[in-house]
Amino acid sequence: MRAMLSAKRNLGAVVGAIALLEMAGSACAQPAKALRATLGDYLEMPATGSFDSTKARSWVARVNFFVEEPGAKRLFVTDQTGPLYILDKKSKQLTPYLVFNGSGDGKGMFARFLADISFASGLEGIAFDPDYRRNGKFYTLHMEDAASAASPVPKNGVVPNLDLSKYAPTKAIVTPSAAAPIRRESVLVEWTDTNTRDSKFEGSAREIMRVQLLSGIHPINDLTFNPAARPGDPDWRVLYISAGDGGAGEMADSRRLNPQRLDNFGGKILRIIPDLKEHISTSQLSDNGQYRIPSDNPFVSLPGVRKEIWSYGMRNPHRLAWDRVSSTRANLLAFVIGSNSGQPRFETIDVINRGANFGYPLREGPDLKPLSPVYGFVPNDGTLPIRISDTVVLNDRVPMRDSSLAYKTGSEGDAIAGGFVYRGKRWPALQGSLVFGDITSGKIFYVRTSDLYAAADGNPATLAAYTEIKTDLASIALQRARNRTPSGPPSVASLAGATATGNPSIAAPFRVDMRLAVDSDGEIYVLTKSDGMIRRVESIE
Repeated sequence: MRAMLSAKRNLGAVVGAIALLEMAGSACAQPAKALRATLGDYLEMPATGSFDSTKARSWVARVNFFVEEPGAKRLFVTDQTGPLYILDKKSKQLTPYLVFNGSGDGKGMFARFLADISFASGLEGIAFDPDYRRNGKFYTLHMEDAASAASPVPKNGVVPNLDLSKYAPTKAIVTPSAAAPIRRESVLVEWTDTNTRDSKFEGSAREIMRVQLLSGIHPINDLTFNPAARPGDPDWRVLYISAGDGGAGEMADSRRLNPQRLDNFGGKILRIIPDLKEHISTSQLSDNGQYRIPSDNPFVSLPGVRKEIWSYGMRNPHRLAWDRVSSTRANLLAFVIGSNSGQPRFETIDVINRGANFGYPLREGPDLKPLSPVYGFVPNDGTLPIRISDTVVLNDRVPMRDSSLAYKTGSEGDAIAGGFVYRGKRWPALQGSLVFGDITSGKIFYVRTSDLYAAADGNPATLAAYTEIKTDLASIALQRARNRTPSGPPSVASLAGATATGNPSIAAPFRVDMRLAVDSDGEIYVLTKSDGMIRRVESIE
C-alpha cells in the first residue's frame, strides 16, 4: 500500500509539471498570414466505394493513410475497404501490396474483416518500424467482426509468400460495455517483409493485440513511432497508439466513464513495445505475451489499470502527429474529433504528455460539460480523481490538461482531419507550423507550433490562433465526385443537390472527406474519399 501511495503522489507531481515547462513562448494574439494554395491532380485512385447508398462516406475510394517508406521514395496508401497499395513517386504506378478484405466474396486475407459504410472501420492505419530498412517490420490496424464464425487467422494462399507459422489470435482486451454486446474488434498486426525492394510482400505476420470496441464509431485509429528516437533511447522502436472512446462519453450509463477509467483503452493514447526482443530490461511482458510495456509508462505501479496507457480523457484522438523540434526531441500532438450532437462540441488539438488527463467527458476544448448523470460536477480547482474503474476511485487528484487549439463543431466543419508539422523547404511560409484541416468541409489551416505550446498554459480559455489556407478543394472535389459516380444510383441524387461550400449549416452540404499528408521532399498531398483522388499542392502564396 505504501508503494502504491508513493506511486500516486509521484504521478500527480509528474502530471502537474511535465514537459511543457520546456516549451517556451507566449500565446499568439493574432493569426498568421492568410495564404492561398493551388492544388493539382496527382493520382486517381481505383474506385472501391459502394454506390448503392446515399451516405456520403460511401463515395468513390476510402483513401485514408498516405505514408512514405523509410529510406526510400515509395509511398504506401491505404483504402479502408481493404487494399494497401505501393505508389512509386516517379512513375505514379499504383501496385496492390496487401489486400485485407477477405469477408464474404472478398479476395483478401481476413475473413472477419469489417468495413462498414459510414463508420470508421476497415483498414485503419499503418506505421513503419524506425528500423524498417534493416528489419522490414511495419504495423497495421484493421477492424474485424467479433461475432463472425470465420477464422481470425489470415487465409492461406492469398499472399503466396506469407508465412503464418507465428500468427495466433490473441484474447481480446476487454472494453467495459455495460452488458451491451461487443460486435467489433480492432486488430494490431506486425508484418515482417524479407524483401523490402520488391512490390510483393514476402515474409511473416504476427498478431500483437486485439481490442474490443464499444460501438461502430471512435475505434483504435492511428499508430506512430517517435521520429527523434535513436538506438539506445527509451523511446526507440516504442509504438504510440490512439484509441477513441466508442461514443462512451455521450452515454448516460456507466460507459460514460470509460475515457476517465484506467482499466480500459477508450479515449486514450497507448504506448507499447511491439518487438519482444527490445527494451527487455526496462519493460514488462503484456498479458497476452505478444508485446512489452515500458516501465516508464505512468500507471505501471497502480493495481487494476491498463499499464499501456500513456495519456487519457479524450473523446476520439483519431490522428497523431510529431513535431520534431531537435535531433533528439519530438513532441506528440493529437487531433481530437468532437461531435455536433446535443450541447456545443469542439474539435481540438492537444499536446500529449506522460500521464496527462484532458478531462473528457467532463470537459471538451475550453468548456466544462453539464452535470453528468453518472459523474457529477468538476470541482472549482479543475482537478479530477484518479479513477481506476466504475467503482474504484483514488483520493489523489490530477489537474485536467487543456487543449491548445479548438474550434466549435459546425464553425469550420465538424471533424478535425489531422495533419503534420511542416519542416520542409518547399513552402517556407509554413516552416515550423502545424498544417491541419477539417474532414467534412475540406478546409485547410495552419498554426504556429510555438503558439500551440504557449496555449497549453493551464488556462482552458487560452487557445492558439490559426489561419485558413484557402483552396478550391470543395468545388473541385464535388465536380470530380459527380464525374466518377455511376449514373442511376441514389448517391447521384445526393450529389446533385449538394453544395460545395463545405459549411455544415447549409442544407445538403457536400462532405469532402479529406485527409492530409507530407513526404520527405516537403510535398504536401490532399486525399479526398468523396472523389477518390490524391492531389498535390502546386503553389502557396
